[in-house]
Amino acid sequence: MRNLFKYSIFPLIIIGLLIVFSETSRGASTHGKTCLDCHPDLQKKISEEKSHTPVKDGNCISCHNPHTSNHKGLLKNTEETLCYTCHKSDKSGGFSQTITHDPVKDGKCLACHNPHSSTNDNLLIKKGGEVCFTCHLRDSLMTGKESHPLVKKGECITCHAPHSSTNEGLIKKGKADLCSSCHKVRGKLFIDAHSGYPVEGSNCSSCHNPHSSDSKSLLKVSMHQPMVKKDCTLCHNNSNSKNPLKLINNGANLCYNCHSNTKKSFEKINNHVIGNRENSCLNCHNPHASDTKYLLDKREEKVCFKCHGDTKSRMTAKAMSFKHPKLEDCSSCHSAHGSDNTLFLRAKEGESCNIGKCHEQQQIFSHPVGTDIIDPRNKKEMNCITCHNPMGSGYKYNLRLDPDKELCEQCHRF
Repeated sequence: MRNLFKYSIFPLIIIGLLIVFSETSRGASTHGKTCLDCHPDLQKKISEEKSHTPVKDGNCISCHNPHTSNHKGLLKNTEETLCYTCHKSDKSGGFSQTITHDPVKDGKCLACHNPHSSTNDNLLIKKGGEVCFTCHLRDSLMTGKESHPLVKKGECITCHAPHSSTNEGLIKKGKADLCSSCHKVRGKLFIDAHSGYPVEGSNCSSCHNPHSSDSKSLLKVSMHQPMVKKDCTLCHNNSNSKNPLKLINNGANLCYNCHSNTKKSFEKINNHVIGNRENSCLNCHNPHASDTKYLLDKREEKVCFKCHGDTKSRMTAKAMSFKHPKLEDCSSCHSAHGSDNTLFLRAKEGESCNIGKCHEQQQIFSHPVGTDIIDPRNKKEMNCITCHNPMGSGYKYNLRLDPDKELCEQCHRF
């Protein structure tokens, strides 16, 4: 009797499951059909070649609330949270490496992807590199007469990871490995072009712009003079030696062989002879070529922010509504090598705001400042930065406090 019961109940369970499954599928389909009654334009999207799985299944309510929502488009949650409901493995894996693309970091998936359907792979809103050129304008990348073939074709993801990477610039491999994926770095033509030096393991972008240049070989704009003259032996051993890339002198002394006058600029109370490099010059400068002035390794503010991350955090804080117009030109106020003034200023605190006659008018008509005007709080002379924050502030004119109440009261209540 027991066996009879066991064998008779099993088919009933199977039938029950099939009914539940069919009802679930029908329910999802019904939801989709109901939505399409009012959103007929989505019907075309659903029938396109590449559709998002919930759209294809007519399961609109997996992302949308049919009645009300606190989010645009009646979404059930924020864009980021909603996408990661399904794409959990991406968030913890390929999207969470050291360097993250800003749209990924900000949870702006729809900046690149269409949530419903697309004629492009991966539901991209545009084809290939055209998506990238939405933010990274083509004209800003192709500034020279010559451009890298992949840039011309818009094949950005050949070199760059679109979401995150362990490498700077979101590149997929280390710089030498990336370039050698296409370029025959051990071939005679390549070696001859580099004066016989074995540079296959070097950082190609230290001399070449990976996107565009006026040079046929995509060399950077500003070249170190030994490079211009192709006289590598001013810094390195001969290319035929056992160790051709070895430097002929140690540390900054190598640079001082030619830049003897620069050495004096470091002989100040405050100087930038710091860093964990054997040659502190290389903390900021590229010894071969650069697209910036003074052979800086990157744009000036990026060079400075490599060490001054705390300053970057303050400058980019949301509360900093008002910022100094020359904020990205650090050397307009600070001396890069060394200074006898506090904070590496090019002039004393009270005079630094008038460098290059920037605030000349304010030097004549302003609150009294100078050695005779003493701040009652700290007994020091008042100057521009007593009231103004030169980096930025939440108040107009970069004032440190609310000018209508708190600021003046700091002194005038004594």
